Amino acid sequence: MLRSLLTALVISATLVAQGSPLPQAVAPFATGLSGTLVFMSDRRAPDNPDGRNHIFTLDLQSGRVTQLTSGRNHHDQHPKWSPDGRRISFVSSRGGNFDLYVMNADGTNVTRLTDHPANDFDPIWMPDGQSLVFSSERDSRSDLYRVWLKDRRVDRLTQHFVGRAIMPNVSPDGTRVAFAAQTLQRLQFWEFQIHVLDLATGQTRALDNTGGACWPSWSPDGKRIANVLLAKEPSTIQIRNADGGGAREVATDPKLWTYYPDWSSDAKWIALSVSPQHHEGEDWDLAIVPADGSAPLRKLTTGPGNDRLPDWKP
Repeated sequence: MLRSLLTALVISATLVAQGSPLPQAVAPFATGLSGTLVFMSDRRAPDNPDGRNHIFTLDLQSGRVTQLTSGRNHHDQHPKWSPDGRRISFVSSRGGNFDLYVMNADGTNVTRLTDHPANDFDPIWMPDGQSLVFSSERDSRSDLYRVWLKDRRVDRLTQHFVGRAIMPNVSPDGTRVAFAAQTLQRLQFWEFQIHVLDLATGQTRALDNTGGACWPSWSPDGKRIANVLLAKEPSTIQIRNADGGGAREVATDPKLWTYYPDWSSDAKWIALSVSPQHHEGEDWDLAIVPADGSAPLRKLTTGPGNDRLPDWKP
């Protein structure tokens, strides 16, 4: 009994020393919000001492954070809600390399979708919930593929796309896929550029830009695309028409890098992640900003760990 008490005291002291094992919402939390964000975070915890990525949800009405996946020896990342909000797709290295998985919205019933020696990334649901588009290194630096949940069949969508095809995002009507590829030449560098793939014809077109751009996100009505704009540092969020015209920047904090935009279902808000640094010394937190730029950015999470890739529940 004494040994059990001492063990409990040690565990308690460890938790106190490390703080909460969950990503932390800001306090006071923003009011007037609703819905749920799913996101990934590498916040260190007693069962995650090396800071592996895992998946969490944030209730936007209460600020409550819930952990969905765990494990000290693998990464779970890039979560996306299914169109009906009942499931979440994600990428995990729990099988040795990165493959696609699906689980229930509460983290139960984890099911593996792909099993390939190469890495699979960036799953995004088709609107009917029957298949997912993803990027994979299985026959190139990265191309786009589609996997069907019913029989795990994989169809290839691009063939050795110049500059890699990554970060896919499917239009609400399921006819087009926006993605990023390093095809924009600036002096001796190749920067990311947004492309749109027509699934019926297989044809792609690039959206012109004043600088690099990545992480495209379709608006709920399919008329606009939000993306990260890399024309200056720190990065900003850009919104433009689906044909690339009418570009404007969303007001964000000029001292923070902004990444991973995702629209709310009513198109009034954009969820994103912000950090004072990029690559070196980064510390990403979740935030939201009005899509019309009518109010400043508001942070949703704080503290150690990188909270990234928010996805708004349909």
